Amino acid sequence: MYQYFLAPIIGYLLGSIPFAWIIVKIATGKDVREEGAGSVSTRNTIRTAGYFWGLLTGIFDWGKGFLAVFLTRFYLAPTEAMGSDDLSLLCTALAGIGAFVGHLWMIWMKFKGGKAFSVLLASLIIINPWGILVWVLSLFLFLVIIRYSYLAGLAATICVAILGTFFFIFTVPNLYWSSWAVMVHGWGCAIILVLRLIPEYKAMKRGEIERWRGLKTSQWSK
Repeated sequence: MYQYFLAPIIGYLLGSIPFAWIIVKIATGKDVREEGAGSVSTRNTIRTAGYFWGLLTGIFDWGKGFLAVFLTRFYLAPTEAMGSDDLSLLCTALAGIGAFVGHLWMIWMKFKGGKAFSVLLASLIIINPWGILVWVLSLFLFLVIIRYSYLAGLAATICVAILGTFFFIFTVPNLYWSSWAVMVHGWGCAIILVLRLIPEYKAMKRGEIERWRGLKTSQWSK
């Protein structure tokens, strides 16, 4: 079953494409890693090149996350080849996790990256589309409660994982919730994001990160 090994590799390589760096370099000639927060992200693109280029970066980041899971689900590991929807979704989940990791730690950018929320949402289009609604609603709820954008994004990611686990345990008759592969994707991304956000948590404790002040996409789009 080579698909189990190839799927996360393909996902990682696609997730590692540094669109923020490419777009900022073309638009301004600057290195996005040397500007703002130093992250290779939509937010830093907005800071460095403006909202238009930030929007373009976000679209391309969505695209690479979607492409990783789409190619895996329907071409690399379709149901017919894997023998069941669950196994096909598992390979797709591994590709989604790989793309998530790739955006967080881009191999081409000396392992710098963003927060990969755009990649996560894009992968959910194929893996668990209902999870997008849960994530977005949870995000705004936690933004109001916590008022730290990155912690709200983490909490929303954990909510998707918890609900996926709940529906799997109680066998809800819906492929996008009851499959254990959906649960693997949810918790895989949540645990990885916890590790990625340790520096931000330390910076928050030192008072170096501003609280969320309103409905501004740029505050949580890393």
